[in-house]
Amino acid sequence: MNTNLPPRSLPPERERESLSPEEKKEQYNLDEIMKALRDKEREKEERGEVVTRADGTIARKVKRRHRRSEQPQKVEAPQKERKRLLFKVVIAATLMLALCLSGLFLILMQNSKGHREKLEQQASGWTGAKVEFKGLKRMPFSCTMQEAIFEWDQSSMVKSLKLRKVSGDVQFRNYLGLRPSGVQIGGMTGEMVVGLPFGKSESDQSLAEADFPFDFDQYFCESLDVSFGQTAPIGFAGAGVSFGYIGEEGYQMTLDQGSFQLNGWNDFPIANGLMRIKEGVLTVKALSLEHPTAEGTILASVLDLSGKVPLKRGEKAILEIKTEEFPLEVLLGKRLALFFSGTTIASTGKVFFTVGNDYIDEIKVDFTATKAKMARLPFLANLHTLFPEHNLDLLEFSEGISKAPIMGTLRLRPEGVAIEGLEMALKGKVKIRGSMVIGKSGAIGGGFDLWINRFFLSSQPRFKNSPLIVGAEATGFVKVNFKVKGTIEEPDDTFLEAIGIDSGSVRPVEDGPGEIDIWDKLQKLEEEPNLLPEGFGPIEEGR
Repeated sequence: MNTNLPPRSLPPERERESLSPEEKKEQYNLDEIMKALRDKEREKEERGEVVTRADGTIARKVKRRHRRSEQPQKVEAPQKERKRLLFKVVIAATLMLALCLSGLFLILMQNSKGHREKLEQQASGWTGAKVEFKGLKRMPFSCTMQEAIFEWDQSSMVKSLKLRKVSGDVQFRNYLGLRPSGVQIGGMTGEMVVGLPFGKSESDQSLAEADFPFDFDQYFCESLDVSFGQTAPIGFAGAGVSFGYIGEEGYQMTLDQGSFQLNGWNDFPIANGLMRIKEGVLTVKALSLEHPTAEGTILASVLDLSGKVPLKRGEKAILEIKTEEFPLEVLLGKRLALFFSGTTIASTGKVFFTVGNDYIDEIKVDFTATKAKMARLPFLANLHTLFPEHNLDLLEFSEGISKAPIMGTLRLRPEGVAIEGLEMALKGKVKIRGSMVIGKSGAIGGGFDLWINRFFLSSQPRFKNSPLIVGAEATGFVKVNFKVKGTIEEPDDTFLEAIGIDSGSVRPVEDGPGEIDIWDKLQKLEEEPNLLPEGFGPIEEGR
């Protein structure tokens, strides 16, 4: 029988000679067997299958052979593959070198003197100022500068601006020739001097944001000092300021930290502020000022300013003042705080000023308070001396005369500061109503009505026959009218004379303090130095 088996592999000659013919036929290895089977299958596929077509003809159907997917691909010569890889490496290195050289060229160009001068010319052309950028360094995504200086002539509202340690985030596309832009740019510290312009500006440039040579979303200064002229009564110190263009609303400025300075007051810490400038009008949306925190003070209220200021010389402007719980001594300012202290519960008022003047026309604030104290005026010590058993050495008032809250009005004018219409009482002991003014030189004027419990006087022999007691039975209080005078260094009053101790006789009760024009009296004191104590002269401005 034909098995299509290949001849058997032969064993070594010595072994083969010892085998019988039958044993020799059985000596096949496994590889030979598998090869024989594959050859047989391939021969069958090549011969194919005989089939009859539809037209009756006979054909042989041969099965198409498919290459096995696991058959290894043709491997290129190692030499050719190495050349191709080397070519790719050279191209990549060339591109990288070209990119690095281009970047280096752009960085050198952006940090060149010519480019810095170009930026200065662009900024100068838009702002109308003399511009100087010191120590400008630009990198692909950042910009730093030692100092940026802007100086305007007298025709500009802003006179000068100096920023130090300037830094910003700059977009890479600026290197392609577009105007410098990014998220923000600003300085660590700076000073700005602001003042109304004189004459017509030489530059007709508009404040169109699209024309500005820089296109940052926000400009800032972490600590900016702002002064409104050399002798202006207000200013900012160390304020955190950010400035940006907000489209139809114009330019917006926000403030935080730092302090607001007003001559005659302690510096007010700035809680926050929001201002907008559009079409020549500064709108103070809100400027919230905290009171200077003293040890043991737990009040956390703020004083709010708001209003519109036309940026045109000679225009009248008004700012609204509003606060709730606030230290009375802070509200009254440094001079009046020497004599009055307490806690207000509500205050409303206005600031009146003429744009361009270096002084405020008037500040008027009506306040109510829950408690108040007086100090340093001689009548306080005299009350305790005259009536020691009634604890009048430290008067702390807790209500108004008509059982309403303590009330009064703060008035600030160029010639001085005053507290007017003050009404307060210490239940069952004393009540006081009056006004007091302090001039620029420190002179004191004004007067008070003082009501003292009738029993305090009637229980002492020296006052038994006093005409002050006559007619006081109905009210239970004796009224004494006295003036305040002297200076803030040496305050004085006429209390002892009014109650009949110094003169030996009681002075007739005059019209109440409401009938006294304290400002007219102050003007006479300022104009006639002989009315002041000997050796007294002007005091340091701002006290």
